[in-house]
Amino acid sequence: MRNAWHFYYALVLMIKVVCGDIGVALAHPLTKRYTSRR
Repeated sequence: MRNAWHFYYALVLMIKVVCGDIGVALAHPLTKRYTSRR
């Protein structure tokens, strides 16, 4: 049971990291556009 919990935690952590990278990659060009307009 403990191994399954560690595997689930690692999986969630990986998803958070991947989603975070994608979110930053998508948000970065948007923030650049907003800052260039100002």
